[in-house]
Amino acid sequence: MDLQKKLTRAFVVTFALLMGLGAHYFQHNQGGSGLELAQNNVVWIFFSALIGLGLWQITLQEKIFYSRFTLVFLSAILLFCIPLLYPNNQLADQSYTRLLGLFAGFLLFISLQQLQFTRRNIERLLALIVLAGFLQACYSLTQDYLLPADNLLGYDIGYGRPYGIFQQPNVLASFMATTLILAGYLLQQSKDKKLQIFYLLTALLNMWVITISVSRSGYLGALIALVLFFPWAWQTNKQKLGIFILAILLGLGLASTKGEDILAKRNIDNMTEGGGRLVHYSNSWDMIKKHPLIGYGYGGFEKNYLMNTAERVKNNKSKPEHAHLTHPHNDILFWAVEGGVVPLIAIFLLVIGFIRLLRPFKFTHAMALLALVVPISLHTQTEYPLYHSALHWLVLLLLVFYIDSQSENSRQKMFRLTFALRAFALLIPIGATLFMISNLHTMSKITAFERSKEPNIQLLLDVVNPLVYEDRFEFHLNNFRLAVAIQMNNQEEIEKIINWTEKTIESKPRSFFYLILYLAYLNNNQPEQAQQTLEYARYLYPNDQQLAAVEKQKSEAAASSSAQSSLASFKEEKALDSQLTE
Repeated sequence: MDLQKKLTRAFVVTFALLMGLGAHYFQHNQGGSGLELAQNNVVWIFFSALIGLGLWQITLQEKIFYSRFTLVFLSAILLFCIPLLYPNNQLADQSYTRLLGLFAGFLLFISLQQLQFTRRNIERLLALIVLAGFLQACYSLTQDYLLPADNLLGYDIGYGRPYGIFQQPNVLASFMATTLILAGYLLQQSKDKKLQIFYLLTALLNMWVITISVSRSGYLGALIALVLFFPWAWQTNKQKLGIFILAILLGLGLASTKGEDILAKRNIDNMTEGGGRLVHYSNSWDMIKKHPLIGYGYGGFEKNYLMNTAERVKNNKSKPEHAHLTHPHNDILFWAVEGGVVPLIAIFLLVIGFIRLLRPFKFTHAMALLALVVPISLHTQTEYPLYHSALHWLVLLLLVFYIDSQSENSRQKMFRLTFALRAFALLIPIGATLFMISNLHTMSKITAFERSKEPNIQLLLDVVNPLVYEDRFEFHLNNFRLAVAIQMNNQEEIEKIINWTEKTIESKPRSFFYLILYLAYLNNNQPEQAQQTLEYARYLYPNDQQLAAVEKQKSEAAASSSAQSSLASFKEEKALDSQLTE
Protein backbone atom coordinates (compact mmCIF):
# COMPACT_ATOMS: atom_id res chain seq x y z
CA MET A 1 0.00 0.00 0.00
CA ASP A 2 1.49 3.35 -1.04
CA LEU A 3 1.64 6.38 1.21
CA GLN A 4 -1.29 8.13 -0.48
CA LYS A 5 -3.60 5.19 0.25
CA LYS A 6 -2.31 5.10 3.83
CA LEU A 7 -3.21 8.78 4.19
CA THR A 8 -6.70 8.06 2.91
CA ARG A 9 -7.08 5.25 5.43
CA ALA A 10 -5.70 7.50 8.20
CA PHE A 11 -8.26 10.15 7.25
CA VAL A 12 -11.15 7.66 7.49
CA VAL A 13 -9.85 6.28 10.82
CA THR A 14 -9.45 9.81 12.25
CA PHE A 15 -12.95 10.69 11.09
CA ALA A 16 -14.28 7.49 12.70
CA LEU A 17 -12.62 8.35 16.01
CA LEU A 18 -14.16 11.82 15.84
CA MET A 19 -17.68 10.59 15.14
CA GLY A 20 -17.48 7.65 17.51
CA LEU A 21 -15.66 9.27 20.43
CA GLY A 22 -14.37 12.83 20.10
CA ALA A 23 -17.68 14.50 19.25
CA HIS A 24 -19.22 13.13 22.45
CA TYR A 25 -16.54 14.27 24.90
CA PHE A 26 -17.96 15.57 28.18
CA GLN A 27 -16.36 17.91 30.68
CA HIS A 28 -18.11 20.11 33.22
CA ASN A 29 -18.38 23.73 32.13
CA GLN A 30 -20.45 26.85 32.75
CA GLY A 31 -22.17 26.92 29.37
CA GLY A 32 -21.84 29.36 26.52
CA SER A 33 -20.91 28.68 22.91
CA GLY A 34 -17.88 27.91 20.77
CA LEU A 35 -14.80 26.91 22.74
CA GLU A 36 -16.62 27.52 26.02
CA LEU A 37 -18.16 24.07 25.42
CA ALA A 38 -15.81 21.16 26.02
CA GLN A 39 -16.73 18.96 23.06
CA ASN A 40 -16.02 21.74 20.55
CA ASN A 41 -12.38 21.81 21.65
CA VAL A 42 -12.04 18.09 20.95
CA VAL A 43 -13.87 18.40 17.62
CA TRP A 44 -11.44 21.13 16.54
CA ILE A 45 -8.48 18.90 17.43
CA PHE A 46 -9.79 16.28 15.01
CA PHE A 47 -10.84 18.98 12.55
CA SER A 48 -7.23 20.24 12.39
CA ALA A 49 -5.86 16.70 12.05
CA LEU A 50 -8.12 16.09 9.04
CA ILE A 51 -6.88 19.33 7.47
CA GLY A 52 -3.28 18.29 8.08
CA LEU A 53 -3.80 14.93 6.36
CA GLY A 54 -5.41 16.60 3.34
CA LEU A 55 -2.63 19.18 2.99
CA TRP A 56 0.02 16.48 3.28
CA GLN A 57 -1.67 14.60 0.48
CA ILE A 58 -1.13 17.61 -1.82
CA THR A 59 2.60 17.45 -1.15
CA LEU A 60 2.73 13.78 -2.13
CA GLN A 61 0.84 14.13 -5.39
CA GLU A 62 2.30 17.60 -6.15
CA LYS A 63 -1.02 18.73 -7.51
CA ILE A 64 -4.19 20.10 -6.04
CA PHE A 65 -7.68 18.88 -6.89
CA TYR A 66 -10.54 21.35 -6.89
CA SER A 67 -13.97 22.02 -8.38
CA ARG A 68 -15.96 25.05 -9.46
CA PHE A 69 -17.54 25.17 -6.02
CA THR A 70 -14.03 25.33 -4.50
CA LEU A 71 -13.48 28.57 -6.41
CA VAL A 72 -16.89 29.86 -5.32
CA PHE A 73 -16.03 29.02 -1.70
CA LEU A 74 -12.67 30.78 -1.98
CA SER A 75 -14.29 33.85 -3.56
CA ALA A 76 -16.80 33.98 -0.70
CA ILE A 77 -13.98 33.77 1.87
CA LEU A 78 -12.24 36.74 0.23
CA LEU A 79 -15.50 38.72 0.23
CA PHE A 80 -16.03 37.96 3.93
CA CYS A 81 -12.58 39.43 4.62
CA ILE A 82 -13.14 42.71 2.74
CA PRO A 83 -14.97 44.43 5.66
CA LEU A 84 -11.75 44.08 7.68
CA LEU A 85 -10.45 46.95 5.54
CA TYR A 86 -13.29 49.29 6.51
CA PRO A 87 -12.56 52.28 8.80
CA ASN A 88 -15.05 51.14 11.48
CA ASN A 89 -13.17 48.08 12.71
CA GLN A 90 -12.07 49.14 16.17
CA LEU A 91 -13.47 45.87 17.57
CA ALA A 92 -12.47 43.61 14.67
CA ASP A 93 -10.30 41.46 16.95
CA GLN A 94 -13.51 40.05 18.42
CA SER A 95 -14.37 38.57 14.99
CA TYR A 96 -11.06 36.84 14.26
CA THR A 97 -12.05 33.47 15.72
CA ARG A 98 -15.18 33.44 13.55
CA LEU A 99 -13.17 34.22 10.42
CA LEU A 100 -10.56 31.60 11.36
CA GLY A 101 -13.34 29.03 11.71
CA LEU A 102 -14.64 30.01 8.28
CA PHE A 103 -11.18 29.67 6.73
CA ALA A 104 -10.62 26.35 8.52
CA GLY A 105 -13.85 25.13 6.92
CA PHE A 106 -12.46 26.01 3.51
CA LEU A 107 -9.23 24.13 4.27
CA LEU A 108 -11.22 21.07 5.33
CA PHE A 109 -13.25 21.24 2.12
CA ILE A 110 -10.00 21.38 0.11
CA SER A 111 -8.55 18.53 2.18
CA LEU A 112 -11.55 16.31 1.48
CA GLN A 113 -11.07 16.85 -2.24
CA GLN A 114 -7.42 15.80 -2.15
CA LEU A 115 -8.02 12.27 -0.90
CA GLN A 116 -9.88 11.25 -4.09
CA PHE A 117 -12.18 8.98 -2.12
CA THR A 118 -13.83 5.99 -3.72
CA ARG A 119 -17.62 5.85 -3.56
CA ARG A 120 -17.30 3.25 -0.81
CA ASN A 121 -15.08 5.51 1.31
CA ILE A 122 -17.47 8.43 0.98
CA GLU A 123 -20.38 6.21 2.01
CA ARG A 124 -18.33 5.19 5.06
CA LEU A 125 -17.83 8.83 6.03
CA LEU A 126 -21.56 9.48 5.68
CA ALA A 127 -22.38 6.35 7.68
CA LEU A 128 -20.05 7.55 10.43
CA ILE A 129 -22.02 10.81 10.62
CA VAL A 130 -25.14 8.70 11.11
CA LEU A 131 -23.26 6.84 13.85
CA ALA A 132 -22.63 10.15 15.62
CA GLY A 133 -26.37 10.86 15.41
CA PHE A 134 -27.18 7.43 16.79
CA LEU A 135 -24.81 7.87 19.75
CA GLN A 136 -26.21 11.33 20.50
CA ALA A 137 -29.73 9.94 20.37
CA CYS A 138 -28.79 7.26 22.92
CA TYR A 139 -27.09 9.87 25.11
CA SER A 140 -30.09 12.20 24.92
CA LEU A 141 -32.60 9.47 25.76
CA THR A 142 -30.41 8.50 28.71
CA GLN A 143 -30.56 12.12 29.88
CA ASP A 144 -34.32 12.31 29.58
CA TYR A 145 -35.32 8.92 30.94
CA LEU A 146 -32.58 7.36 33.04
CA LEU A 147 -30.40 9.92 34.83
CA PRO A 148 -31.15 10.56 38.53
CA ALA A 149 -31.50 14.06 39.95
CA ASP A 150 -27.95 14.10 41.31
CA ASN A 151 -26.03 12.81 38.30
CA LEU A 152 -22.36 13.07 37.39
CA LEU A 153 -23.15 14.65 34.00
CA GLY A 154 -24.71 17.72 35.57
CA TYR A 155 -27.97 17.30 33.63
CA ASP A 156 -30.95 19.07 35.20
CA ILE A 157 -33.77 16.53 35.00
CA GLY A 158 -36.23 19.25 35.96
CA TYR A 159 -35.61 21.01 32.66
CA GLY A 160 -37.44 18.21 30.86
CA ARG A 161 -35.83 18.61 27.42
CA PRO A 162 -32.73 16.62 26.44
CA TYR A 163 -29.88 18.54 24.89
CA GLY A 164 -27.26 15.85 24.38
CA ILE A 165 -23.64 16.91 24.41
CA PHE A 166 -24.59 20.24 22.79
CA GLN A 167 -26.15 21.68 25.99
CA GLN A 168 -28.93 23.25 23.90
CA PRO A 169 -32.03 21.35 22.72
CA ASN A 170 -32.42 23.20 19.42
CA VAL A 171 -28.82 22.45 18.43
CA LEU A 172 -29.40 18.81 19.32
CA ALA A 173 -32.64 18.76 17.31
CA SER A 174 -31.07 20.14 14.11
CA PHE A 175 -28.30 17.53 14.36
CA MET A 176 -30.86 14.79 14.94
CA ALA A 177 -32.88 15.99 11.94
CA THR A 178 -29.75 16.01 9.74
CA THR A 179 -28.70 12.48 10.67
CA LEU A 180 -32.32 11.31 10.39
CA ILE A 181 -32.52 12.39 6.74
CA LEU A 182 -29.01 11.12 6.04
CA ALA A 183 -29.98 7.72 7.47
CA GLY A 184 -33.00 7.62 5.15
CA TYR A 185 -30.87 8.65 2.17
CA LEU A 186 -28.23 5.99 2.82
CA LEU A 187 -30.92 3.38 3.48
CA GLN A 188 -32.17 3.81 -0.08
CA GLN A 189 -28.72 3.04 -1.48
CA SER A 190 -27.52 0.37 0.93
CA LYS A 191 -27.63 -3.34 0.12
CA ASP A 192 -26.13 -4.41 3.44
CA LYS A 193 -28.88 -5.79 5.70
CA LYS A 194 -27.03 -4.91 8.91
CA LEU A 195 -26.50 -1.34 7.76
CA GLN A 196 -30.15 -1.07 6.77
CA ILE A 197 -31.21 -2.13 10.27
CA PHE A 198 -28.76 0.40 11.75
CA TYR A 199 -30.19 3.23 9.61
CA LEU A 200 -33.75 2.32 10.57
CA LEU A 201 -32.88 2.15 14.27
CA THR A 202 -31.17 5.54 14.00
CA ALA A 203 -34.23 7.03 12.30
CA LEU A 204 -36.46 5.69 15.08
CA LEU A 205 -34.29 7.02 17.89
CA ASN A 206 -33.66 10.36 16.19
CA MET A 207 -37.36 10.98 15.63
CA TRP A 208 -37.97 10.10 19.26
CA VAL A 209 -35.37 12.63 20.40
CA ILE A 210 -36.56 15.36 18.00
CA THR A 211 -40.09 15.00 19.36
CA ILE A 212 -39.19 15.19 23.05
CA SER A 213 -36.74 18.06 22.45
CA VAL A 214 -39.80 20.22 21.69
CA SER A 215 -37.72 22.30 19.32
CA ARG A 216 -39.48 24.41 16.71
CA SER A 217 -36.36 24.61 14.56
CA GLY A 218 -35.94 20.85 14.86
CA TYR A 219 -39.57 20.15 13.95
CA LEU A 220 -39.53 22.51 10.99
CA GLY A 221 -36.15 21.35 9.70
CA ALA A 222 -37.15 17.68 9.90
CA LEU A 223 -40.54 18.31 8.28
CA ILE A 224 -39.17 20.28 5.32
CA ALA A 225 -36.35 17.79 4.82
CA LEU A 226 -38.74 14.84 4.83
CA VAL A 227 -41.05 16.52 2.32
CA LEU A 228 -38.07 17.10 -0.01
CA PHE A 229 -36.77 13.57 0.51
CA PHE A 230 -39.94 11.50 0.00
CA PRO A 231 -40.44 11.88 -3.80
CA TRP A 232 -36.95 10.59 -4.64
CA ALA A 233 -37.20 7.82 -2.06
CA TRP A 234 -40.59 6.79 -3.49
CA GLN A 235 -39.08 6.52 -6.97
CA THR A 236 -35.96 4.72 -5.75
CA ASN A 237 -37.37 2.03 -3.45
CA LYS A 238 -40.94 2.14 -2.18
CA GLN A 239 -40.45 -0.74 0.22
CA LYS A 240 -37.49 0.86 1.99
CA LEU A 241 -39.36 4.16 2.15
CA GLY A 242 -42.31 2.41 3.75
CA ILE A 243 -40.11 0.83 6.42
CA PHE A 244 -38.38 4.18 6.96
CA ILE A 245 -41.74 5.90 7.49
CA LEU A 246 -42.72 3.11 9.87
CA ALA A 247 -39.55 3.70 11.91
CA ILE A 248 -40.34 7.42 12.09
CA LEU A 249 -43.92 6.72 13.21
CA LEU A 250 -42.65 4.30 15.84
CA GLY A 251 -40.29 6.98 17.12
CA LEU A 252 -43.20 9.41 17.35
CA GLY A 253 -45.22 6.76 19.17
CA LEU A 254 -42.52 6.12 21.74
CA ALA A 255 -42.13 9.85 22.31
CA SER A 256 -45.88 10.21 22.81
CA THR A 257 -45.70 7.89 25.82
CA LYS A 258 -44.57 10.97 27.73
CA GLY A 259 -48.08 12.20 27.03
CA GLU A 260 -48.87 15.76 28.00
CA ASP A 261 -45.44 16.14 29.60
CA ILE A 262 -43.95 17.03 26.22
CA LEU A 263 -46.19 19.97 25.40
CA ALA A 264 -46.38 20.94 29.07
CA LYS A 265 -42.82 22.18 28.75
CA ARG A 266 -43.84 24.49 25.92
CA ASN A 267 -47.53 25.02 25.26
CA ILE A 268 -48.98 25.51 21.80
CA ASP A 269 -49.01 29.29 22.15
CA ASN A 270 -45.28 29.32 22.95
CA MET A 271 -44.60 27.04 20.00
CA THR A 272 -46.27 29.39 17.51
CA GLU A 273 -44.97 32.69 18.87
CA GLY A 274 -41.73 34.28 17.74
CA GLY A 275 -40.75 35.14 21.29
CA GLY A 276 -37.60 37.16 21.87
CA ARG A 277 -36.33 36.43 18.36
CA LEU A 278 -38.81 38.89 16.84
CA VAL A 279 -37.39 41.61 19.09
CA HIS A 280 -33.86 40.67 18.02
CA TYR A 281 -34.85 40.74 14.35
CA SER A 282 -36.64 44.07 14.63
CA ASN A 283 -33.77 45.78 16.44
CA SER A 284 -31.19 44.29 14.06
CA TRP A 285 -33.18 45.44 11.02
CA ASP A 286 -33.30 48.94 12.49
CA MET A 287 -29.50 48.89 12.75
CA ILE A 288 -29.12 47.67 9.15
CA LYS A 289 -31.27 50.54 7.88
CA LYS A 290 -29.00 53.02 9.61
CA HIS A 291 -25.75 51.61 8.18
CA PRO A 292 -26.68 49.44 5.18
CA LEU A 293 -23.45 49.64 3.18
CA ILE A 294 -20.55 48.96 5.55
CA GLY A 295 -22.37 48.03 8.77
CA TYR A 296 -21.03 48.73 12.24
CA GLY A 297 -17.72 46.93 11.82
CA TYR A 298 -16.72 43.34 12.52
CA GLY A 299 -16.92 42.51 16.21
CA GLY A 300 -19.23 45.46 16.83
CA PHE A 301 -22.60 43.72 17.02
CA GLU A 302 -22.81 43.27 20.78
CA LYS A 303 -21.86 46.83 21.73
CA ASN A 304 -23.87 48.60 19.03
CA TYR A 305 -26.90 46.37 19.44
CA LEU A 306 -26.94 47.11 23.16
CA MET A 307 -26.78 50.88 22.67
CA ASN A 308 -29.22 50.95 19.76
CA THR A 309 -31.73 48.81 21.67
CA ALA A 310 -31.41 50.93 24.82
CA GLU A 311 -32.32 53.99 22.76
CA ARG A 312 -35.29 52.19 21.19
CA VAL A 313 -36.49 51.04 24.62
CA LYS A 314 -36.23 54.60 25.89
CA ASN A 315 -38.41 55.75 22.96
CA ASN A 316 -40.88 52.88 23.47
CA LYS A 317 -39.95 51.29 20.12
CA SER A 318 -38.71 48.01 21.58
CA LYS A 319 -39.03 45.71 24.55
CA PRO A 320 -36.06 45.55 26.96
CA GLU A 321 -33.60 42.71 26.47
CA HIS A 322 -32.93 40.32 29.34
CA ALA A 323 -29.16 40.31 28.86
CA HIS A 324 -26.49 41.39 26.41
CA LEU A 325 -26.86 39.81 22.99
CA THR A 326 -23.89 38.50 21.03
CA HIS A 327 -25.86 37.30 17.99
CA PRO A 328 -29.35 38.19 16.64
CA HIS A 329 -30.30 34.52 16.15
CA ASN A 330 -30.11 34.94 12.39
CA ASP A 331 -26.81 34.64 10.55
CA ILE A 332 -27.82 36.84 7.62
CA LEU A 333 -28.79 39.68 9.95
CA PHE A 334 -25.58 39.18 11.94
CA TRP A 335 -23.28 39.55 8.94
CA ALA A 336 -25.34 42.45 7.58
CA VAL A 337 -25.20 44.37 10.87
CA GLU A 338 -21.44 43.99 11.20
CA GLY A 339 -20.25 43.99 7.60
CA GLY A 340 -22.99 45.56 5.51
CA VAL A 341 -23.58 44.51 1.91
CA VAL A 342 -20.38 42.62 1.04
CA PRO A 343 -20.87 39.64 3.42
CA LEU A 344 -24.42 39.29 2.09
CA ILE A 345 -22.98 39.03 -1.42
CA ALA A 346 -20.66 36.29 -0.14
CA ILE A 347 -23.59 34.37 1.37
CA PHE A 348 -25.61 34.80 -1.83
CA LEU A 349 -22.64 33.53 -3.85
CA LEU A 350 -22.40 30.39 -1.71
CA VAL A 351 -26.14 29.73 -2.02
CA ILE A 352 -26.11 30.15 -5.81
CA GLY A 353 -22.98 28.00 -6.07
CA PHE A 354 -24.64 25.24 -4.06
CA ILE A 355 -27.84 25.37 -6.12
CA ARG A 356 -25.72 24.99 -9.27
CA LEU A 357 -24.32 21.78 -7.80
CA LEU A 358 -27.83 20.30 -7.91
CA ARG A 359 -28.35 20.99 -11.62
CA PRO A 360 -26.88 17.70 -13.00
CA PHE A 361 -29.32 15.60 -10.94
CA LYS A 362 -32.91 14.71 -11.66
CA PHE A 363 -35.30 17.04 -9.90
CA THR A 364 -36.39 14.55 -7.23
CA HIS A 365 -32.79 13.52 -6.51
CA ALA A 366 -31.74 17.16 -6.31
CA MET A 367 -34.48 17.78 -3.76
CA ALA A 368 -33.31 14.80 -1.71
CA LEU A 369 -29.75 16.12 -1.72
CA LEU A 370 -31.02 19.55 -0.72
CA ALA A 371 -32.87 17.89 2.16
CA LEU A 372 -29.53 16.77 3.64
CA VAL A 373 -28.45 20.35 4.37
CA VAL A 374 -31.87 21.87 5.17
CA PRO A 375 -32.00 21.25 8.97
CA ILE A 376 -28.68 22.96 9.72
CA SER A 377 -29.10 25.68 7.08
CA LEU A 378 -32.57 26.53 8.35
CA HIS A 379 -31.31 26.57 11.92
CA THR A 380 -28.75 29.27 11.03
CA GLN A 381 -31.72 31.58 10.40
CA THR A 382 -33.23 31.09 13.86
CA GLU A 383 -30.10 30.73 16.02
CA TYR A 384 -26.35 30.27 15.62
CA PRO A 385 -25.65 26.49 15.52
CA LEU A 386 -22.40 26.86 13.55
CA TYR A 387 -20.97 28.98 16.39
CA HIS A 388 -22.47 26.77 19.08
CA SER A 389 -21.34 23.46 17.61
CA ALA A 390 -18.17 22.75 15.60
CA LEU A 391 -19.68 19.37 14.75
CA HIS A 392 -22.51 21.06 12.83
CA TRP A 393 -19.97 23.01 10.77
CA LEU A 394 -17.93 19.90 9.99
CA VAL A 395 -20.99 17.82 9.04
CA LEU A 396 -22.37 20.59 6.81
CA LEU A 397 -19.02 20.83 5.01
CA LEU A 398 -18.83 17.10 4.43
CA LEU A 399 -22.40 16.97 3.07
CA VAL A 400 -21.65 19.79 0.63
CA PHE A 401 -18.44 18.00 -0.37
CA TYR A 402 -20.42 14.81 -1.01
CA ILE A 403 -22.92 16.64 -3.24
CA ASP A 404 -20.09 18.43 -5.03
CA SER A 405 -18.22 15.17 -5.64
CA GLN A 406 -21.34 13.59 -7.13
CA SER A 407 -22.25 16.53 -9.36
CA GLU A 408 -19.07 17.05 -11.39
CA ASN A 409 -15.57 15.76 -12.05
CA SER A 410 -12.79 17.48 -10.13
CA ARG A 411 -10.08 19.53 -11.80
CA GLN A 412 -6.40 19.59 -10.96
CA LYS A 413 -3.48 21.96 -11.02
CA MET A 414 0.22 21.40 -10.39
CA PHE A 415 1.45 22.51 -6.95
CA ARG A 416 5.17 22.64 -6.23
CA LEU A 417 5.38 24.50 -2.89
CA THR A 418 5.53 21.23 -1.00
CA PHE A 419 7.92 22.23 1.81
CA ALA A 420 5.80 25.18 2.97
CA LEU A 421 2.63 23.11 2.77
CA ARG A 422 4.14 20.26 4.77
CA ALA A 423 5.08 22.76 7.46
CA PHE A 424 1.46 23.96 7.60
CA ALA A 425 0.22 20.36 7.54
CA LEU A 426 2.18 19.74 10.73
CA LEU A 427 1.83 23.11 12.47
CA ILE A 428 -1.96 23.42 12.09
CA PRO A 429 -2.87 20.24 14.04
CA ILE A 430 -0.04 20.67 16.55
CA GLY A 431 -0.95 24.30 17.26
CA ALA A 432 -4.68 23.58 17.42
CA THR A 433 -4.17 20.60 19.73
CA LEU A 434 -1.99 22.54 22.18
CA PHE A 435 -4.42 25.45 22.23
CA MET A 436 -7.50 23.27 22.74
CA ILE A 437 -5.93 21.19 25.50
CA SER A 438 -4.78 24.32 27.33
CA ASN A 439 -8.29 25.76 26.94
CA LEU A 440 -9.82 22.60 28.44
CA HIS A 441 -7.45 23.09 31.37
CA THR A 442 -8.64 26.70 31.71
CA MET A 443 -12.24 25.52 31.53
CA SER A 444 -11.70 23.16 34.45
CA LYS A 445 -10.14 25.93 36.57
CA ILE A 446 -12.80 28.54 35.76
CA THR A 447 -15.61 26.04 36.35
CA ALA A 448 -14.14 24.97 39.70
CA PHE A 449 -13.72 28.62 40.73
CA GLU A 450 -17.27 29.65 39.83
CA ARG A 451 -18.91 26.57 41.36
CA SER A 452 -17.06 26.64 44.68
CA LYS A 453 -18.79 28.20 47.67
CA GLU A 454 -15.56 29.89 48.73
CA PRO A 455 -13.67 30.64 45.49
CA ASN A 456 -9.92 30.02 45.63
CA ILE A 457 -8.00 32.68 43.69
CA GLN A 458 -5.18 30.17 43.16
CA LEU A 459 -7.41 28.42 40.61
CA LEU A 460 -7.26 31.56 38.46
CA LEU A 461 -3.52 31.92 38.90
CA ASP A 462 -3.08 28.37 37.57
CA VAL A 463 -4.65 29.35 34.24
CA VAL A 464 -2.13 29.30 31.37
CA ASN A 465 -4.42 30.17 28.45
CA PRO A 466 -7.13 32.70 29.40
CA LEU A 467 -7.88 33.78 25.81
CA VAL A 468 -11.29 32.11 25.38
CA TYR A 469 -12.34 32.93 28.93
CA GLU A 470 -10.90 36.42 28.92
CA ASP A 471 -14.10 38.10 30.17
CA ARG A 472 -14.62 35.62 32.98
CA PHE A 473 -10.95 35.55 33.92
CA GLU A 474 -10.55 39.33 34.02
CA PHE A 475 -13.81 39.85 35.87
CA HIS A 476 -12.97 37.39 38.65
CA LEU A 477 -9.40 38.64 38.95
CA ASN A 478 -10.37 42.30 39.14
CA ASN A 479 -13.35 41.64 41.38
CA PHE A 480 -10.95 39.93 43.79
CA ARG A 481 -8.41 42.76 43.47
CA LEU A 482 -11.11 45.33 44.19
CA ALA A 483 -12.39 43.49 47.26
CA VAL A 484 -8.85 43.33 48.67
CA ALA A 485 -8.14 46.97 47.78
CA ILE A 486 -11.33 48.11 49.53
CA GLN A 487 -10.51 46.08 52.60
CA MET A 488 -6.93 47.44 52.72
CA ASN A 489 -8.05 50.96 51.73
CA ASN A 490 -5.53 50.89 48.89
CA GLN A 491 -6.52 53.89 46.77
CA GLU A 492 -3.73 53.37 44.25
CA GLU A 493 -4.98 49.86 43.45
CA ILE A 494 -8.57 51.12 43.18
CA GLU A 495 -7.39 53.73 40.67
CA LYS A 496 -5.77 51.01 38.57
CA ILE A 497 -9.00 49.00 38.60
CA ILE A 498 -10.96 52.08 37.54
CA ASN A 499 -8.61 52.67 34.62
CA TRP A 500 -8.80 49.04 33.56
CA THR A 501 -12.60 48.88 33.78
CA GLU A 502 -13.14 52.17 31.93
CA LYS A 503 -11.03 50.83 29.08
CA THR A 504 -12.75 47.45 29.12
CA ILE A 505 -16.32 48.74 28.87
CA GLU A 506 -15.43 50.70 25.75
CA SER A 507 -15.43 47.39 23.87
CA LYS A 508 -17.34 45.15 26.28
CA PRO A 509 -20.09 47.11 28.03
CA ARG A 510 -21.23 44.21 30.22
CA SER A 511 -23.40 44.84 33.26
CA PHE A 512 -20.98 43.16 35.68
CA PHE A 513 -18.15 45.42 34.53
CA TYR A 514 -20.32 48.47 35.22
CA LEU A 515 -20.94 47.19 38.74
CA ILE A 516 -17.19 46.87 39.33
CA LEU A 517 -16.70 50.42 38.05
CA TYR A 518 -19.55 51.71 40.20
CA LEU A 519 -18.08 50.11 43.28
CA ALA A 520 -14.57 51.34 42.49
CA TYR A 521 -15.79 54.93 42.03
CA LEU A 522 -17.75 54.69 45.25
CA ASN A 523 -14.67 53.68 47.20
CA ASN A 524 -12.46 56.21 45.49
CA ASN A 525 -14.47 59.15 46.81
CA GLN A 526 -16.14 59.76 43.44
CA PRO A 527 -19.85 59.46 44.31
CA GLU A 528 -21.06 61.49 41.33
CA GLN A 529 -19.21 59.32 38.81
CA ALA A 530 -20.47 56.23 40.66
CA GLN A 531 -24.07 57.36 40.37
CA GLN A 532 -23.69 58.32 36.72
CA THR A 533 -22.18 54.91 35.98
CA LEU A 534 -25.03 53.13 37.75
CA GLU A 535 -27.69 55.16 35.95
CA TYR A 536 -26.11 54.54 32.56
CA ALA A 537 -25.79 50.82 33.29
CA ARG A 538 -29.49 50.72 34.20
CA TYR A 539 -30.26 52.55 30.97
CA LEU A 540 -28.41 49.86 29.00
CA TYR A 541 -29.76 46.97 31.09
CA PRO A 542 -33.25 47.96 32.30
CA ASN A 543 -34.09 44.37 33.28
CA ASP A 544 -30.93 43.59 35.22
CA GLN A 545 -31.97 42.64 38.76
CA GLN A 546 -28.60 43.28 40.37
CA LEU A 547 -28.36 46.76 38.88
CA ALA A 548 -31.90 47.51 39.98
CA ALA A 549 -31.13 46.41 43.55
CA VAL A 550 -27.89 48.35 43.95
CA GLU A 551 -28.18 51.47 46.11
CA LYS A 552 -25.62 54.13 46.83
CA GLN A 553 -23.32 52.86 49.53
CA LYS A 554 -20.90 54.86 51.52
CA SER A 555 -19.46 52.64 54.22
CA GLU A 556 -16.74 50.13 53.53
CA ALA A 557 -18.89 47.33 54.92
CA ALA A 558 -21.70 48.20 52.55
CA ALA A 559 -19.26 48.54 49.70
CA SER A 560 -17.91 45.08 50.41
CA SER A 561 -21.42 43.72 50.12
CA SER A 562 -21.66 45.44 46.74
CA ALA A 563 -18.60 43.44 45.65
CA GLN A 564 -20.78 40.39 46.13
CA SER A 565 -23.45 42.13 44.04
CA SER A 566 -21.03 42.45 41.13
CA LEU A 567 -20.24 38.75 41.43
CA ALA A 568 -23.95 37.93 41.56
CA SER A 569 -24.56 40.13 38.52
CA PHE A 570 -21.82 38.33 36.64
CA LYS A 571 -23.30 34.93 37.42
CA GLU A 572 -26.80 36.11 36.54
CA GLU A 573 -25.76 37.54 33.18
CA LYS A 574 -23.65 34.51 32.32
CA ALA A 575 -26.56 32.25 33.22
CA LEU A 576 -28.84 34.24 30.92
CA ASP A 577 -26.20 34.31 28.21
CA SER A 578 -25.67 30.56 28.26
CA GLN A 579 -29.16 29.40 29.16
CA LEU A 580 -30.92 26.91 26.93
CA THR A 581 -32.65 29.02 24.30
CA GLU A 582 -36.36 28.40 24.12
